Parts: sequence; C-alpha cells; structure tokens
Amino acid sequence: MSFHDITLQGTHSHLVIELDHLLTEFKDVEFYYKKKTFPEISDSGRVTFRVKGQGAKLVLTYKVVQSPEDNVTRIMEGYADFNINEMDIVFDKSTLKHDVLVPMLTKMFKKQIRSQIERQVEVNLTGFMIKLGELITGSITRVNRPFLSGIDAARRAVKTSKVYEKKKEKLVE
Repeated sequence: MSFHDITLQGTHSHLVIELDHLLTEFKDVEFYYKKKTFPEISDSGRVTFRVKGQGAKLVLTYKVVQSPEDNVTRIMEGYADFNINEMDIVFDKSTLKHDVLVPMLTKMFKKQIRSQIERQVEVNLTGFMIKLGELITGSITRVNRPFLSGIDAARRAVKTSKVYEKKKEKLVE
C-alpha cells in the first residue's frame, strides 16, 4: 500500500482495516459463578467459547490527518470494533457441581456473555492499536521521504568515511 500519490488538503479521513470471518476459540477458561438471591447457587469450572458459522468481524479504524503545511499524513487515534456472529459455549461437565443448571442459565444469558467478550476484546486491543498506528505512520513517512540526489548521497558517504576524518585531523594540526 502506498500513500505517496494521495494528497489531502486540510482534511481528515479514516484508515479502516477490516478482518472478517474470524473463527476462534477461547479454550478452558476458568470461571466462578455465584447467585446471591434465593436459591443461592455457586459453581466453578472450565468452559470453552467457540466462534463459529460466519465467525467474528474485527474492524480497526484510525483517523488520518494531513494539513496543507504537513509533508506527511499522520495516523491519529484509533478504535476497534469486534462483533461475534455466532458462538457456542461448551462446559467441561467434569468440573461442574451443577452440570445441568449452569449450562441452562448460560443459555439464558448468552447474549450478555457474548457482549462482554466483544467489549473486552475491544479494550484489550488498545495497546496493539497504538503500536500498529505507529508502524503505519513510520511506513507512510518512509514512502514520502524525498530521495537524496546523487551528489548529496556522495557528500554524505565521504563525510562518514575514515578518509574524511583523517583529512580533517590533518587540517586541524
């Protein structure tokens, strides 16, 4: 991808990275459940969450800014949006005290559980998004960096060579 030919005049746009049909599994997640009202129930064990069917969709969106005085576009703040289309929740029944009740309650709250997983994935991606934004900005900067002319390149090569340093030392003496 090259941003070299794109010219923005005092505007901002959005860079959108979309990953679709992600199939994933959160395996053997430890949980603890406690219902405080009558009848009091508590249980713990392991559960596996499987994203299936059309999978999940992850959209990373960044604000891209370039004003007329800027030579390079800049990647600003970004945010993530994670959506699960279909998910199975499978309990390891050997770890449960109530092997019928807990799965039954989970079916009732499946939408809320899915929503909590989506929100937590979005929160956890914050650090990744910052680092990815920095990498994209660095790539854009390298693409838009003007090339040195042959004379400038030769001049820099001579200045960094040992011959130039020795000649400089002789002139100083």
